[in-house]
Amino acid sequence: MQNIVKELYCIKDTVNPELNDHGKKILSIELSLDGFSYCVLDAEKFRYIALESFALEGIKDLNDLSPVLDEMVREKLLLTGSYQRISFALNSADVSLIPADYFSYSEKNTYLNFSTDTDQETETRVDKLNNLSAFAVYAFPKQLLHKVNFLFPACRIRHISTSLIENILYMVRYGRVSPQLVLHVQKGNFQILYFEGNNLSFYNSYRYQTWDDLFYYLFFVLEQLSLDAEKLDMMLFGEVGIEGEFYKKVKLYFKSFSFGPRNDLYKYSEAFDNIPHHFFYNLLSLNACG
Repeated sequence: MQNIVKELYCIKDTVNPELNDHGKKILSIELSLDGFSYCVLDAEKFRYIALESFALEGIKDLNDLSPVLDEMVREKLLLTGSYQRISFALNSADVSLIPADYFSYSEKNTYLNFSTDTDQETETRVDKLNNLSAFAVYAFPKQLLHKVNFLFPACRIRHISTSLIENILYMVRYGRVSPQLVLHVQKGNFQILYFEGNNLSFYNSYRYQTWDDLFYYLFFVLEQLSLDAEKLDMMLFGEVGIEGEFYKKVKLYFKSFSFGPRNDLYKYSEAFDNIPHHFFYNLLSLNACG
């Protein structure tokens, strides 16, 4: 099957000339087998001024994303130029979270091999999660990593679990939100976070093809944790709206349900009013992750 790139969202603050002033901007990028998204932050006003998102089809391996990045850079001028900072998030399922008290850099490959098979074609990377007091260990395909570093020199690379956990945990501990269960849903993949009070007790990521797949994994997790969906306060982040089968099922199974808020550390151009506040939470929060 030929790879297909389809534009989903194009948000730009075209009335402000500073959009093209790259030197005063921060670029954030998120990449997965199913999608590519990026946004631009005005570093002086701490205000988001642009976001574009694309659905990808026909991608079976992370290394196959290298030509997609080449195509995006050729076609999207905002991806080129000089930025104060570039942050890049890889959305992949294989990650191990290790408590700081038990972590050793010399054992990073051992930690990762507990959950996935690694080979010479991948590099084992480590992110520090300060709020969680843990480390995320994950495999990054070397071919794709080389392409990312070539196209976006000196970019700061993180795994999606790092930014997602750190930012939601921050909101929970400072009383911004108080869910027990959080779902972060995107095309082809989703993440589950379960909180007991202010502490994260469970995190995992899953790939899915249909909504039935998603709910199968979700209720398997709830069963293993001895949790009742009807008694949980559930919060939803990600690119899913109130239309369609998914929303109907969520409302059926969860009596206490809400959409997550936008990260209030930043301001947003009026152009962002065209998308719900729970959309692109991870991408728009990537800069807040140390």
